[in-house]
Amino acid sequence: FFLLFALFFLFFSHSEAAQPSQKIKIALFPFENLTDDKTALLQIMPVLKSQLERKGFEIVDNNSLNKFLLKERVRSTGYISKNLAQKMGKELNVKAIFVGSINSFYPQKNPQVGLLARLIDSSDGALLWANHVSATGEDFTKILGLGTVKTTDRLVFLVVDRLLASFSVTPFHKVKELTHRIAVMPFQNKSKHKDAGTIATYMFLVELFQNKEFEPIEYGEIRRLIIDLRAKYKGELDYKSIKALSETLDVDGIIVGTVESYSDGLDSSSPPEVAISARLINARKNRIIWSDSIQLNGDEGIVVFDWGRIRSVDDVADRVVTKLIQRMATIKWQ
Repeated sequence: FFLLFALFFLFFSHSEAAQPSQKIKIALFPFENLTDDKTALLQIMPVLKSQLERKGFEIVDNNSLNKFLLKERVRSTGYISKNLAQKMGKELNVKAIFVGSINSFYPQKNPQVGLLARLIDSSDGALLWANHVSATGEDFTKILGLGTVKTTDRLVFLVVDRLLASFSVTPFHKVKELTHRIAVMPFQNKSKHKDAGTIATYMFLVELFQNKEFEPIEYGEIRRLIIDLRAKYKGELDYKSIKALSETLDVDGIIVGTVESYSDGLDSSSPPEVAISARLINARKNRIIWSDSIQLNGDEGIVVFDWGRIRSVDDVADRVVTKLIQRMATIKWQ
């Protein structure tokens, strides 16, 4: 009896003394707004913050975040360098930094929202998680026209919910010896969409992260190195820059490319269309080992009536990027 009482007392005492698990703290950067709608941030950021908190994460308060960004003279919040991530980790005591972009935001009859996000480890600047989601209100339409989302507020909630469905601070396991470290250079833009090059660059980062063959470098490091090297990058790289990227970032490959077209079709009532070309440079041997280009439009996958139609240009772009990376993953490194 005394033995049982002693064991119960020890267990009870331990339970009383145990501290509740501490919430993981994250810095949520204002997303880079790549749309013409200036209200997009005001409508999306509160939903993102609320959803992350609902998942149990602690978000750095805006006052502390803004003071840090001002002190460090951060001009763009769509990416972050390794040094800045580490500094933020120490000063604000955060595990990771959440960055992203609003790629589309059309509060019209058929609303459209497209978001892309990445989570960067504050200890080493590595990508922990990345995802992209885009949708229009008609994407939710079921039989007899039911389910169509008609308000932007509702669509924002659904897109954010889908975006964060896979959210985790623990990256899925990749066999290091079987992956290639890749640097994605800013894509050239020959389309009429002023930010298509930036969108394509970010999409390549997401798709590379989600592919078991590759380990992408966070774009903030690429931007930092371009500035440090004073490189006048225009879609091509000289041998000196390739060598610097390879040695400084320890990368196996460098992706360069061009967005040939990026049309949402809203003005012409035509289907959204995207054309992207890309090349992969073996950074160790200074030579191109793969190149390809793909053009798709939203009507190409229609099976019957409207089934299979892609209404969002971001989704068409995502299909293009995914196919390019799938083809790239089959090459033999030489």
